[in-house]
Amino acid sequence: MENLKHLRALLAFHETANQSNLSKAADVLHVTHGAISQQIKLLEQYLGTRLFHRRPNGVALTPAGQQLYQSTQQAFPLLQKGVSAVKRQHQRQSLKLSLPHSVALKWLVPHLPDFHKRHPGIALFLETDDTIADFDTSEIDLALRFGLPGWDGLFHEKIADEELVVVAAPALVGNAKLPMPAGDIVELPLLYDAFNKGWDQWAIKAGIDPNLLTAKNIKYFDSAVLLEAAIDRQGVALARHLLAARDLKAGRLVRLDDIAVPLGRGLYFVCRNGDQDRTAIRVFKDWLLSL
Repeated sequence: MENLKHLRALLAFHETANQSNLSKAADVLHVTHGAISQQIKLLEQYLGTRLFHRRPNGVALTPAGQQLYQSTQQAFPLLQKGVSAVKRQHQRQSLKLSLPHSVALKWLVPHLPDFHKRHPGIALFLETDDTIADFDTSEIDLALRFGLPGWDGLFHEKIADEELVVVAAPALVGNAKLPMPAGDIVELPLLYDAFNKGWDQWAIKAGIDPNLLTAKNIKYFDSAVLLEAAIDRQGVALARHLLAARDLKAGRLVRLDDIAVPLGRGLYFVCRNGDQDRTAIRVFKDWLLSL
């Protein structure tokens, strides 16, 4: 292990190579520019060769630096992965959850008081992000994802199937009798979800010509924003039932007909293989399945 006694200097070298700049590396590692420079100088003296060419706008790797960087690019991510794994195993009562903004706002967050009441010893940290969580490089414990299973090497379990339903604010439809005829619905402004397209399918199931649908003037890329537009009486939404359920129950929205358009996709619970057996993760998954 004698050859690895300069581990701190290797980390300073690795981050400087990542950033091609000593000051930026210092910011990432929360140390001073001078400390980074000193560690690299120490490493260069130990190795007996220069690792960087100094330039006015930063640094560039020498051939020796390139050779060393190839090794640190593999070593430090592997170390981080190992540290994260141990940390997760010894922080069983806290969970970091990644999930889409719309799922958090319209479905999960309103249910969280019930979870905390049932399991007060488990702390949840929510990270709302519509991108796929990278379990190899992040400290995410689990994720909720809407779609089809395609997460190789990860444990996943379906929480709920999803379908699209026609909803609107009660004030938009006034005293109209429900369920409304499809011909009356298409006379109202229609709101469009850019990702969950289904109005044409709804029209076919309703027995009307899809060409009768109103122009697609506005498309919403966030399902939660689509629902808020409907609640604000801006039009009729073909919305994900799971996300609209709370607003329907509260009377902020009403279903205009009985037609449901299946999406063929669902909400999934995802975590690392083996982590589904961790007590806190198993408890959280079982609670989700009970909703």
